[in-house]
Amino acid sequence: MQSVSIFPAGITKKQVERASSPPLPAGTVCLFACYVPDGNLPLHTRFYLKNLLKCGVVLHIILSGTETIHENTNNFCNTHGIHAWKRPNSGLDFGAWQFLLKKGLAKDAPYILFANDSVFGPLSPLPPLLERLAVNQRPAWGLVASRAITPHLQSWFIGLSQAAFQAAPVQRVLHLPFQDMSRDEIIWHGELGLSVALKAANIPLHAAWSDLNAPAARFFPANPMHTHWREMVQTGAVPFLKQEVLRDNPFHVPHLTDWRALIAAESGFNPEWIDTYLTQHPARPLNIHPTWKGRALYGFLNQLDRLKWRKDRRRDAAR
Repeated sequence: MQSVSIFPAGITKKQVERASSPPLPAGTVCLFACYVPDGNLPLHTRFYLKNLLKCGVVLHIILSGTETIHENTNNFCNTHGIHAWKRPNSGLDFGAWQFLLKKGLAKDAPYILFANDSVFGPLSPLPPLLERLAVNQRPAWGLVASRAITPHLQSWFIGLSQAAFQAAPVQRVLHLPFQDMSRDEIIWHGELGLSVALKAANIPLHAAWSDLNAPAARFFPANPMHTHWREMVQTGAVPFLKQEVLRDNPFHVPHLTDWRALIAAESGFNPEWIDTYLTQHPARPLNIHPTWKGRALYGFLNQLDRLKWRKDRRRDAAR
């Protein structure tokens, strides 16, 4: 039976003050995959990494697709105690995590956090979010659980206890030959397969935002990072924006410029970082080609999300 937590409210200043100790136990390892052909981490990724350190993790980053780590990135990592690795680009994120796992970096960690650079954020503090998610009491957790294709935790942010990590079905997934797989194969066998493996090991999925038990999602499953991105940030449940949405917009969702109004000055995140990224990274060729029904569904769900967001903004302004 799957355990789900959905947090309806944003994170307050008092909650940040209460989260004085890291939410993850000492020795927790974060394996962070990023694609950086020039070897130099962009500013928005550095912001993310510094926020991850506040969660109490030992941070290992793998720069895929580069032969040399840039001096600025080396200096940044040395200053913040981040372990930096490089490798050729193959196997996407699962190939990168596998590369680090083969180094034995997760052997004695009470928890292993798998993350990547496919998002902008965090747009509110991570420690109180993970504290509310009770990450030190759950064997497996992520930020987003979705019914799209099959019930799963989205792999851009997943934590596993050492016991969950060592479960035989999970180990079988993590030892697959990702370097020989296509992108679609990695999604099926890696991201979706990992949650199937957790279920096979009788390990429940725990998430900050989920539609696993939502009746509508059973009939109309969709990627919530595409359909509920305003709600995610506004409530603080998932304080990230997916790069794919703003860069590629594969489902042609309207009103994407709303993202600017979601970034509060006190978040410390500079909106210009997103502008710079979008200027330097044009839309990629689509790996999926949604039907008109798919575009209509995503458009409808986005419209509902936007109406709720505008209603909440008017309510807050009237207070």
